[in-house]
Amino acid sequence: MPFSLTIDRWSSRPVIRGAAVVSEDGLVVHEALGAGVDREAVAALAVTVRRHAVQLADAAAAGSLGSIVLELTGGSVVLAALDDRHTLVVLAAPDRDLGPLLFDIRDGRSALVQAI
Repeated sequence: MPFSLTIDRWSSRPVIRGAAVVSEDGLVVHEALGAGVDREAVAALAVTVRRHAVQLADAAAAGSLGSIVLELTGGSVVLAALDDRHTLVVLAAPDRDLGPLLFDIRDGRSALVQAI
């Protein structure tokens, strides 16, 4: 199933401003990002944040990385490890409940990996 169709099935879809899958090299693999989003910068920075989060998890002896939530004034950003080489980046609308989105990401992770 294609990337955008997988996300379109999520119940949290109205919360999502955009989404992308990026490679470990910081390259955009699939994307459905809105206008005004710097796709290349988002991809590169998402990989950098993921690498630092993995280092933090290792230092804290906290296990492997699942998801990272960044709460920003213009809307949250969720980064989720799909596998060792790919990261899902989801841009959320501001002032929204992220619970359903986080559930959809966790529940749909295997479908997203297959869509890559």
